[in-house]
Amino acid sequence: MEKRTYIAIDLKSFYASAECAFRGLDPLTTNLVVADASRTEKTICLAVSPSLKALGIPGRPRLFEVLQKLEDYRRKTGKKIDFITATPQMAKYMDISAQIYNVYLKYISPDDIHVYSIDECFFDVSRYLSLYKKSAHDLARSMIQDVLKTTGITATAGIGPNLFLCKAAMDILAKHIPADKDGVRIAEIDEQIFREKLWTHKPLTSFWQVGAGLSQRLESMGLYTMGDVARASLHFPEQLYKTFGVNAEILIDHAWGYEPCTIADIKKFKPKSNSLGAGQVLSSAYSWEKARIVVREMVDSITLDLIDKHLVTNALTLDVGYDRENVSKGMYRGPLVIDRYGREIPKPAHGTANMGHYTSSQSQIAQAVLELFDRLVPPNLTVKRLNLAANNILDAKYEEFDLFTDAHAEEKEKKRLQAELLIKKRFGKNAILKGMDLEEGATAKERNSQIGGHRA
Repeated sequence: MEKRTYIAIDLKSFYASAECAFRGLDPLTTNLVVADASRTEKTICLAVSPSLKALGIPGRPRLFEVLQKLEDYRRKTGKKIDFITATPQMAKYMDISAQIYNVYLKYISPDDIHVYSIDECFFDVSRYLSLYKKSAHDLARSMIQDVLKTTGITATAGIGPNLFLCKAAMDILAKHIPADKDGVRIAEIDEQIFREKLWTHKPLTSFWQVGAGLSQRLESMGLYTMGDVARASLHFPEQLYKTFGVNAEILIDHAWGYEPCTIADIKKFKPKSNSLGAGQVLSSAYSWEKARIVVREMVDSITLDLIDKHLVTNALTLDVGYDRENVSKGMYRGPLVIDRYGREIPKPAHGTANMGHYTSSQSQIAQAVLELFDRLVPPNLTVKRLNLAANNILDAKYEEFDLFTDAHAEEKEKKRLQAELLIKKRFGKNAILKGMDLEEGATAKERNSQIGGHRA
């Protein structure tokens, strides 16, 4: 197999660094969090600047947790730490991310770049090292320095012979090496170094694709490190396959530092099943009636998406997460689950509305989804989270009509929605609103001015 070299680059505290850059401030020394303070102190911070992280504040805290940490620091040291709370500007962050991507294109072809997220990219640099007569370390530094010069944002990088190892180098090793004068950290590993340095690393959740659930299942088997998993693959592999199925193969490969998937493979991949989804965390505990309005708005959003993309669906899945006040106020007596903060909450509701045929009809989908909501959600419970997904989506040429479909009415509805789409694209999403969008608890009007659930 041809030896390959990969680089992973992660922009340091991207949203916070971008806000500092907009203000002409040094991202490495400015105390700043990106959060919408208008949502109360319970709002989650999108990013925390490096100087605040150095005080022990995690990367995605709630705003009140930042205040608590800084108050604890004041009590211990007598020093009061002030900080800036920057309201998210998602459109600007996307613009600066695109600007950074254009910097990368000066060095690497788009065929050899995998954009993993708004602030993280992978690069297959195998054929560029001889071209530029540079080591992977020097090439990574050149790219990061160019980004810094262009935007004022620095980065961390990892280098390895595959995608898994370069990310492990970036996520784990680079964080524990000294930064240079510009805040840049670059770590490089191969399979042997991985086994020497990271086989004993804890926790397992530090590694790519190992979430809390997978980590807990491994720990229940007495496996606490990647070294443990590697040894288990030699002595009782059948137990790993029995527990994790086909995913055991990925887990075992990673435990040994292997990853056969390349960027070229990712570029060629086409998923067998597609879906369109919308989800939101509500600003407060919503009553049954108010949550139902939001679900109806989400149906409108998804059906407009289907029509805009010339797609149809035959099934929609609804997930409803309840607020913890249902337990604390004694409104709920059913099954409980533990949320990520260790609190007991009602078990979420989950159900699917099967349409029986492929369609993008807003009226048909709304009727099916609202009937599903009415069946799933008890009227006495308050709701905190909603997710709606259109599943098994296909090209609109597969749209079907049953014996009871009024084809003329369907076509009339579609033309109306296509006209609505044209107006929204030209004049903005709030150019046309329904009466329900102005009711108490409705969220569409506000969300139309957001990107990814945050202010644009």
